[in-house]
Amino acid sequence: MRYTSYTVVILLLFSTQGFAQQFLTGKVFRKDSREVLVSVSIENRTQHRHDISDEGGAYRIQAGVGDVLVFTSVGFRSDTLVVSPPMLSGDYPEYLEPKAVTLQSVRVGSLSNYQVDSIERRQEYSWVYDHGEEKRFAQERKGDGVGISMNILRNASHADKDREALKKRLLREEENFYVDFRYPREYVARLTHLKGDSLQKFMEHFRPSYEFCRKAANVDILVFINDSYKKFMRGEL
Repeated sequence: MRYTSYTVVILLLFSTQGFAQQFLTGKVFRKDSREVLVSVSIENRTQHRHDISDEGGAYRIQAGVGDVLVFTSVGFRSDTLVVSPPMLSGDYPEYLEPKAVTLQSVRVGSLSNYQVDSIERRQEYSWVYDHGEEKRFAQERKGDGVGISMNILRNASHADKDREALKKRLLREEENFYVDFRYPREYVARLTHLKGDSLQKFMEHFRPSYEFCRKAANVDILVFINDSYKKFMRGEL
């Protein structure tokens, strides 16, 4: 009878904690526009929780009234807010302001700017990259007087899977950032004299692979753009 009472108390404890959970949800946008921002890091500093906005800019993070949240993304000013009751009543849109930058001449092949951004991204998402393995207690606990098998951290495996999925997505995006660096829009426009929709179409249809960009020298990038431009003008899309 005593064991049954312990079991009921434990179940009620976890059930109560589950019902008490609240989440702040919404989308992250570029300020003064409706452009959604992907892979924005959202940190709940009060509860030590994290989330990343998905491909549609959406985020969902556990939060309660009074919690301090910080939204950060490379190239944008971070924003800190305190959760209020109205924010939890529906989707809360977050707007990040781009950092003021001075446009410089494009230097294909130089990794200085790319490396700085890459380091910032690593620091920003350190909770994903640097997360170590935690011990799991999946076996029956002895000597606790309860007499039931408890796996308190059972749900932790789901968190690990989510973290691994986020890590893979961040690595894919890191590859895209590298391609954008070696194949910058401004450089392509300067060589081809394409503008507007024509330039956009060219960039979409003739985008080099990450593997190619890793091995390519500056002249290889130049030849790729030149050959692709000839195909584009012939309508070979």
